Amino acid sequence: MSPANKTTKTKKGSKFLAPLLIVMLALISLTPVCTRLTLRGYDSGKLMLALPIEPEERFKLRFTHSVNLSYVTDEIEWTGEQLITRTSLFTSFGAGMPVIADGIGTEMHNTDEGFLITGIDEVQKDDFIPIMLQEVPDHHLLYRGREISLRDAANGTAFVKLSVERVSPFFALIQGISHK
Repeated sequence: MSPANKTTKTKKGSKFLAPLLIVMLALISLTPVCTRLTLRGYDSGKLMLALPIEPEERFKLRFTHSVNLSYVTDEIEWTGEQLITRTSLFTSFGAGMPVIADGIGTEMHNTDEGFLITGIDEVQKDDFIPIMLQEVPDHHLLYRGREISLRDAANGTAFVKLSVERVSPFFALIQGISHK
């Protein structure tokens, strides 16, 4: 084979390589490979927040109890398959607050932070947590040392759902979502 024919074959192969790489990169960026703790509009499905989460990782939801107006902090674990509420901590005891006799949890402890109910182990139905965002209870996500106001993240959306899902890097990027 002459050197001229060899060069022609190489150029033809490179003509297909660039489009092939572009298609492969597009497919990779559209493939849902990132496991994220997400906040979405309940009805719209609009993605408002997406944070990395690992199996067996725990985060907390803190809100103000609507009756006695004290903080309640629920600790939730992502097992890799399910969201499970593990504990609930409340700072004031009184009307509307749970007790072991209600069938919530297995033990109650008086701690420096408040009253802690352990052994709740409640699996979230439908694999998400529905949340109505209002001034009270004013939900906050306590995540990896950060406190995130869900009302701020939802930007005016009143009814949201918190769940764990796989999202594509491209979709998260065009939504302007933080991945830190």
